[in-house]
Formats: sequence, C-alpha cells, structure tokens
Amino acid sequence: MNLTPDLSRRILLYSSTGHALMHMMTVFYAVIVLTLAIEWKLPAEDLLKLYAPATILLGIVSLPAGWASDRFGAPAMMVVMFLGLGLSSIACGLVPTGDTLSLALALCGLGVFGAFYHSVGIGWVIRTAREQGHAMGVNGLFGSIGLALYGVVPGVLITLASWRAAFIVPGIVCMAVGVALLWEIARGRVGDRPMPVTPGVKTGRAEFWRVFSVLSVTMALEGVLWQAVMFGAAFVFESHFAGNVLLVGLAASMIYAVSGVAQYALGRRIIDRYPLKTTYIVASGLQIGAMLALAMGNGWFALFGAIASAILSSATGPVENILIARYTPSRYHGLGFGAKFVVAFGASPLAILAIAWIRKETGNLDLLFLGLAVLSAVIVLVALLLPGEERTREAPAAAQPAPAE
Repeated sequence: MNLTPDLSRRILLYSSTGHALMHMMTVFYAVIVLTLAIEWKLPAEDLLKLYAPATILLGIVSLPAGWASDRFGAPAMMVVMFLGLGLSSIACGLVPTGDTLSLALALCGLGVFGAFYHSVGIGWVIRTAREQGHAMGVNGLFGSIGLALYGVVPGVLITLASWRAAFIVPGIVCMAVGVALLWEIARGRVGDRPMPVTPGVKTGRAEFWRVFSVLSVTMALEGVLWQAVMFGAAFVFESHFAGNVLLVGLAASMIYAVSGVAQYALGRRIIDRYPLKTTYIVASGLQIGAMLALAMGNGWFALFGAIASAILSSATGPVENILIARYTPSRYHGLGFGAKFVVAFGASPLAILAIAWIRKETGNLDLLFLGLAVLSAVIVLVALLLPGEERTREAPAAAQPAPAE
C-alpha cells in the first residue's frame, strides 16, 4: 500500500473513532447500572456483577480477534467490531425489565466485540503512522473522549429519556460508522501496510520474549488498576453527589476529558522524544500518589487523584503498544496485540469483583485504592527489566516488513 498523508489520516480517523466508541460502550454500564438498580429494585452491586463475564470476554476474545486481523486484515475486522458492538448495545437496551440473564448475555456481546478494537485498531494505527507518538496521542485523545462520554452520554440520555435510550442511541451511531468504513474499504480508500523498521532498535527472538515477558506482568497489573479506577470512581463520586446520576456522570467524564488533552500532549511531546522505558517507569511510579489521593482524600482530592491516574495511564498504554509493535513481526501483529489484551483485560474482572466485595464489607473503597498503590510500586520494579532504547524520535523509515523472529 502506498501510504499517502491523506490515507494515513483517514485510517487514523476511523481507528480513533473506534477507540472512542469502544471505550464509551464498554464502560458506560458503570453509570447506567445506578439507574437500573433503582428501576429494577435490585442492589447495584449485584447488577454490577453481571458485567464480570463481559470483562472476561473483553480479554480472552482479543486473541482470536487478533488472529482474524492477521488472516483477514485490520480494516475488515474493524467493520466487524463496529457492527457487532452496535448490535450488542441495542440488544442491552431491549431486554425485558428485571431480566438479568438477558442483560448479562447482551453485555457479553459488548465484551466480545469490544475485544476486537485493541487487537486490531492499535496495530493498524502504529503500522500506518508517519509519526508513531503523534498518532498514538491522537488515538489516545479519542479514547479519552470516549471515556469522558461514558458518563455524559448515559447521564443525559437517562435524564432526557430512559436507561434503554442510553444503550440504543450509541448502538445506532456505532453501526452507522461501521457501514461508512465498509463503504470506504469497497472504494479502496482504506488499507494497511507492514510495520516499518525503527532505526536503532534491535529486534529478534530474544528481544521479543524479554519485552513481552516483562509487559505480561505489568500489563496484567495495569489492567486491574485501570478497570478499578474506571468503575470505582463512579461509586466514589456517588457518595459525594447523593446519588445524582448526572453529576456522577459529569464528574467521571471530567477525569477523561482532562486526561485526553494530556494524552495528546504526551504523544507529541514525550513519547516521540524520550526513551520509552524511562517514560513507562516514571508514569507508573507517579500512580502511587494518585492511588493514595483516591484512598485518603475528600471529594475534590479524590477527583484530582482519579484525573492524575487517567493521565498517567495515558502515558503507559501507548508505550506498551509501541514496544509490542516494534518487537513483534508484522505478520503476527494481531496475535501480539491480542495476547497483550488477553493479559490486560483478563485480569480486570478482579477489579470488578474487588469493588463489589470491598464496598459491601466496608461501605467505601479506601482499602481498594491503598492496595492499588502497592500494585503500582510492583509495576515500577518489574518495568526496570525492560530493555533500554535510544530516543524514539527518528525520521520515518521506508515501509517494509518487520524483521523475522
């Protein structure tokens, strides 16, 4: 594929839109469940547990989704993601009142098709980017916009209509984007290419296994931390806003609105300029303070901690993605990213179950966030084993297949 600036921008737009929709639609249940508990007259903790199987699928389906991307191409699999995610969300909005089994099954659809994005879309962006850090910054900004909307969109739709609209409207939008991408593919306006070689980076079997072994540990712990902050923050804010679902949604959205801008700046100013290993270790270390703020602060200080945590995750996530893209041969990119997110999302159900159990036993989530502070310290220690690299800002290399293992 001849990578022109226009084609690169178009790919970035579709992948980034998918990033926004995927993040919003795999997390907005954390806000919807608060209203659902009132209307169905069931404990919020019990309804939250219905999403645990979906989070498991969000992890394990990443691997077959990655294989499918290697076999059938990233653009086609992005279409599958958009259509499947949209249909699943609409199905959630159509379940009969009180039917927890049907809701759990429909939520599983969000997990299955949401799993496609990171296995497919992230590698697609990195392979076709002219500046990897900048592209990841833009892509991350859209992802953060999606996370920002996970509170606002359901909050507004529930206030103006119902919890059913909070599922159905985003589902329709997601399907429309999938149809548009399918049309672009049919016209030959969207494509893919192998991963360009990065100057100064030694690749091979030994380097690949070293990077992936270290990241397997840190990504699992990061997955627990990320999911705990996303779902736990809504419960923390609920106690300060007297159950007002719109205010809870706005507070949750503020976290990711701020972090989205920060992620764009990090991609442009940090990831393209400084060693990836150093960036990863510093950001992970600062997470300790963010978790302590969530555990020990009042409402506003906890909000500051949640924002700081989201910003720091905006640095570690792209670093992990670029490292995997650089050290994994292009023909296995889908499987590489699929394996990453099996690890990252596979551990995240622990966060859901921990939130439900700790909140039920203690009435708050202070103990949860103190534990996450310890987890952040462990991530720093393990990340010290990553290989060092030269600064990442290099002239774009000619497109060619990545080295064999």
